[in-house]
Amino acid sequence: MKDRIIGGTPIKLSHVLIGMIVVIFLSLFLAEFGYQPWWLFLIVLILGVFLTLPTCFSSYWQIDSKNITSITYDSNDALKLLQLLGLRKKDKQIINLSEIKNASVVYLKNLRLSPIDFDLDYLDLILDLNKGTKVTLSLGSIEYHKLDSILTLTK
Repeated sequence: MKDRIIGGTPIKLSHVLIGMIVVIFLSLFLAEFGYQPWWLFLIVLILGVFLTLPTCFSSYWQIDSKNITSITYDSNDALKLLQLLGLRKKDKQIINLSEIKNASVVYLKNLRLSPIDFDLDYLDLILDLNKGTKVTLSLGSIEYHKLDSILTLTK
């Protein structure tokens, strides 16, 4: 087993940079590379940043031999952008493995209303803590051999 298992996708600087380059190029294209007023370029650039950057990152968690770290971003795109820029704190929760009383994996079937719906079914890791609280972590499309390692660590 590796040192840690990651559920979700952490922020990748390359995705953010590629997104910004595309937004800048699209803004220049729509402003006709300087033939339109500069304020039109700024409006398109700001709208592009607000629409593009929040999609570059989402909540994730990681587990190692000692604890589980969960990093959660806001669902509001404007607040998520502020979290990416470091102007607002993201929610970071650290759970020691010794605090876990019970761990279970829950499978929920995704109700498909369309024949072209390719969304994954829901697979969640539910942790019952000694404090009496429950923590739900989305497993998403995690590989099955990692699932066995996660359950072994949480016991």
